[in-house]
Amino acid sequence: MTLRELVESQHFCRSLSPGQCDGLAASAQERHYAPGDYLLSQHAPADTFYLVLEGQVEVKLALPGQGIVTLETVGPDEAVGWSWFQPPYRCQFDARAVTAVHALAFDAERLRALMERDPVVGYAVLKTLVGTLSERVQSCRLQVLDVYAPPGGAP
Repeated sequence: MTLRELVESQHFCRSLSPGQCDGLAASAQERHYAPGDYLLSQHAPADTFYLVLEGQVEVKLALPGQGIVTLETVGPDEAVGWSWFQPPYRCQFDARAVTAVHALAFDAERLRALMERDPVVGYAVLKTLVGTLSERVQSCRLQVLDVYAPPGGAP
């Protein structure tokens, strides 16, 4: 399968024209990660956006006094990384391959430029990002509830 076909097969691209998928494919490359490899590291520059094609990726957060907390595990046709979109472009979470991972990696600078030039592509990518952000906020909320819940579930 060509890079364009891989991009075109992703959920957020289904409403895009072939030419718009070509634009996205121009900012993408395939990457493979072994179990335990990090796709993203908290506080590192956020210069890449990922779409998981195969495998599982844990999204983790280092909490002072709590250690590393897994917020969620994402899989095929799901996005990883959103910090590339908003300055200061620093990763807010870690993302670690749980299994072997095959992903599309989008160059953030090129993707931001494409989104500015083509609002239809920009809107499609933003819909994916908003969904990702919503999931992350919900996961964080559940983690906070769990961390601060009284022992034994007592009120």
